[in-house]
Amino acid sequence: MITKITGVVNRVLDEDVRLQVGPIEYQVLIPESIRRQIQSRTGQEITLQIIEYLEANQMASRMIPRMIGFLHEHELEFFELFCTVDKIGVKKALKAMGRPLKDIAEAIQRKDAKWLTTLPGIGKTTADQIVATLNASMPCSSKTPTPP
Repeated sequence: MITKITGVVNRVLDEDVRLQVGPIEYQVLIPESIRRQIQSRTGQEITLQIIEYLEANQMASRMIPRMIGFLHEHELEFFELFCTVDKIGVKKALKAMGRPLKDIAEAIQRKDAKWLTTLPGIGKTTADQIVATLNASMPCSSKTPTPP
């Protein structure tokens, strides 16, 4: 399993970055918040923290391996926590993370479901579920998923 990848940014597209690692170019899916941070780094070397998953392609009845990248490990950990919410899968989580993860975490901490509905693909019911699930999963002493 790949956990970290370092390479030169060839292209930054809407939903992914193409990293050149030796003679191989890798496609790494990234949320919008990360895309904005690296969009001007074409030709520069970056390191991404990686999580892998298999995407089901029902039309072709096959599984496609995918990598998702983050600049920092705490971003990856927050993404994994976010994906534990019922009815939030990898694709929905990637789409929803169009704002800085710190802002999302702060909204969860203050139980601001209304603010969470401003995220792409997140409606009222899902926002309420995010607040309920992620507040319940955190220790009472910290009550915050805010990245360091």
